[in-house]
Amino acid sequence: MSHSPVHARVLWAIPALLLLVSCGGLTRNMQPFDVSDQNGHVFVGGLPVDHQREVSLSGDWEDGDVAMILISPTASVDLVGCPGATFELVVDLYTEFEADGGVELADGVLSVWSEKKGAVLVNGIRGRVPEGIRLEVRSATGDVWLSSFTGEQDLHVEVGTGAVAVKDCDVNQMVVSTGTGEVRMSDCTAETVSMDLGVGSLAASNCVLEDFQGDSGTGNFYFHGSRLGRASFVSAVGDVQLTDTVISDLSNSLGTGTVEVTVTGQRR
Repeated sequence: MSHSPVHARVLWAIPALLLLVSCGGLTRNMQPFDVSDQNGHVFVGGLPVDHQREVSLSGDWEDGDVAMILISPTASVDLVGCPGATFELVVDLYTEFEADGGVELADGVLSVWSEKKGAVLVNGIRGRVPEGIRLEVRSATGDVWLSSFTGEQDLHVEVGTGAVAVKDCDVNQMVVSTGTGEVRMSDCTAETVSMDLGVGSLAASNCVLEDFQGDSGTGNFYFHGSRLGRASFVSAVGDVQLTDTVISDLSNSLGTGTVEVTVTGQRR
């Protein structure tokens, strides 16, 4: 049986299966487990989860559920914003026992369970979610792709080693935190953007950002063909490279890094 990549040999103890939707904040209803990949077999808390299947979920988003929170140690997440109130999700579910376990979205919360009390793991989430909700995605090693989110929307993404790509979005707020993962933004508009990068870098093209705050350890910031209102860059050794990019109010504290401005005449 083929498996989706787990992205890590051994992970630290974090919630192993969790996609939660709540209106007040994060609700943890799963115990933390170690997740590992040993000779092509996935283990959760030392238990093998060799059985894989896809679970589809769809329905109307309730007005009171203002936040969608998705968490997994390994899952890659690929979501597209869509008008209206309908959501459509496909969850990649690993289970210890064949045909065991399930996923449901009820009262704003996606619950994962095992009828046989076996181990289960969400290792991938993709689909369409309504515009205008607060969306939070957290994955230790998985990649995150977000596209076509518009309206009164807040996007929050936190990854460890995974990469983040945000495309064709027009939102209120965007907050991204990474450990070693790279971040790509293209054709995005936002009121406020906060980037907290470890060693990964940000590459943004054709973006209009009213207020940008970037903080990195060694990561660089690359902007091409973009317009920024207020922009603040903080980095120990990272550089800032601005190509055909206009910034109205720039401040920086770069340690050993430098700011390089290039004008070629092609600007958004």
